Amino acid sequence: MVYRTTPQLGQQLEDVGANYWDALAGITVPSPKPGTREIGSDGAEYFFVTASAEVSGTSTTGTEVDLTYPGYTVAPKQGTGGYWTPPGKALEEGQTCWVRKGAAWNAAPGS
Repeated sequence: MVYRTTPQLGQQLEDVGANYWDALAGITVPSPKPGTREIGSDGAEYFFVTASAEVSGTSTTGTEVDLTYPGYTVAPKQGTGGYWTPPGKALEEGQTCWVRKGAAWNAAPGS
């Protein structure tokens, strides 16, 4: 399991869904904010994003998605992508997650 190296960034890199990590403090928006970049414990680059459409889950590699900038939204792959959702996790429109940059979720960093 890969994990984030900055604990104050809320949910783990393989979690999906709204990230209300401090509901007792009245925080009602995800933290971190979409577009936040993190280098995981595996050395790979991750971005915190919001799904702009439903994305199906793919069991071993994750699902390849297109990342839209500057909104940091993702949708099912249409063109060149290179970003992957966590394996086995489907996304509903509006849900947040970390996407991994590379050839697949479980590929060597930089490939």
